[in-house]
Amino acid sequence: MDQSPNICDDSFNYHAADAICVFSIQYNYEITLDDVRCRDNSWENCTFSETHNCQHSEDVFLACRNVEGGTEFTLVDSAGEEVGAGELGLLLYNGGTVCDDDFDNNAAEAICVELGFNGATRWTSRHVFSIQRNYEITLDDVRCDGETWITCSFSTDHNCGHPEDIFLQCF
Repeated sequence: MDQSPNICDDSFNYHAADAICVFSIQYNYEITLDDVRCRDNSWENCTFSETHNCQHSEDVFLACRNVEGGTEFTLVDSAGEEVGAGELGLLLYNGGTVCDDDFDNNAAEAICVELGFNGATRWTSRHVFSIQRNYEITLDDVRCDGETWITCSFSTDHNCGHPEDIFLQCF
């Protein structure tokens, strides 16, 4: 790709969105890519056409997550230090805690995978670390239709207290 593309929505999917975000391309005002198809989130596994049959009404608009700098999730211990596989940790999202409303095994699995682990061992709430009061609650109503974060919906508004914070153990 010689220039930054506006992308037509023909054949576009989540794999293509992830691949483009990873590839770190920027928008331009001419449509330069069409029929983007990706097997996974690696740009090398994508095919596309640099000619198009599109109008700007078909432009794709992306909100890219920070794929290079890591995830917005973290697991911490009672001292606020990051924990690894096999350790139960307080789940943080963008520096705040995650409420247990609607949280289930799919959500646990999706977040562990998003963190780079293989999956979830267990999750709980009603656990207490004294550091919880130092954090705002930044995520609530996490509902996942599958075991990947892209299948999840959530709210950044909450109706929770810290006794509802999620503790998660990944493997």
